[in-house]
Amino acid sequence: MKTLTITQARKNLGQLCNEAGRGKVVGIISGHQIFQLKPVQVVAWDDTYVAKEYGVSAAEMDTFVARADADISRKERRGAYTRFKGKFDPTSLTMCRVS
Repeated sequence: MKTLTITQARKNLGQLCNEAGRGKVVGIISGHQIFQLKPVQVVAWDDTYVAKEYGVSAAEMDTFVARADADISRKERRGAYTRFKGKFDPTSLTMCRVS
């Protein structure tokens, strides 16, 4: 593995990206950690499950996520939701009817 400091990597970033693209393992040292530089596959929104299956646009999905997050936050503040703490107690479950 080739390892460099952030300063060294910054000077040679284009070359390092090319090397990583060809399969060479490149590590960048930051403090006490080493980060690996490697190519990732980017998936276009049109190729995602939500877009293919439901015809949802990226903007519609962003709107849905924002509304769902806000709804969850409101319900957590009201005490309607309780975060799981790691111990499952089946006696604490309540049954609800769906009409």
